[in-house]
Amino acid sequence: MIPFEDPTTLSLLFHLNSEPWLNDEAYHSSPMNQELKVPEGVVGEVPLPRPQKSALTDLLSRRRSYRDFAPVEMPLAHASELLAAGYGAVAPPRMGNQTPFLRRTVPSAGGLFPLELYLFTQRVEGLDDGLYHYDVVAHSLQQLRSENLFATLEPMFYTYPFMKNANVVIALAAVFLRTQTKYGPRGYRYILLEAGHVAQNICLRGMELGLESLCMGGFVDSDLNDLLKLKPKEEGVVYTVAAGFA
Repeated sequence: MIPFEDPTTLSLLFHLNSEPWLNDEAYHSSPMNQELKVPEGVVGEVPLPRPQKSALTDLLSRRRSYRDFAPVEMPLAHASELLAAGYGAVAPPRMGNQTPFLRRTVPSAGGLFPLELYLFTQRVEGLDDGLYHYDVVAHSLQQLRSENLFATLEPMFYTYPFMKNANVVIALAAVFLRTQTKYGPRGYRYILLEAGHVAQNICLRGMELGLESLCMGGFVDSDLNDLLKLKPKEEGVVYTVAAGFA
């Protein structure tokens, strides 16, 4: 029973009851066409100047969801860059109430940074295949498992055929109370928004390094959380990103 006064009560009910439907028809029964809205009451239209080209706009235009990774090796430096761009510290810690505060590469509600990054690896030069946790303060990897776990991920991801040859799968796990103690149920929204910021940074830095990426939200939460040994009802994976070479 979840106590009503718990600031995560409402969002946790949604989180636990929104696991994907893993069956043959789940992802093929809805229309695939895109829709655009024309709001009511339009009284005119103002043409905008054409966007200027830059290194950033080039990356944005080349970003795509890639589904056919090559089974080749990735330099460890590339994995390091993805993590640093995604959620790394960009300034030395400053102290506040005896707690170190880091400024990172993404905005975070209240500067609370509720996410923890876990890395599944295969064929990364100088790194054992396995599972790692990203230590943002030391910018290092804490090894949790020393075996290739990609086959273990197969029943957890509907998109596994697309990611099976990726070099890394980065799981973004939330510690819900970090944000929701301050912001209550609405803090859940902030956590999901932050995960999106992290994933986009990973994708863009990957493009800059010549990597492809695939963002994935369709996974069996309970199984993936168990594999990462996350605390039930307190932590949970909210997004994942696979990266590797074409």
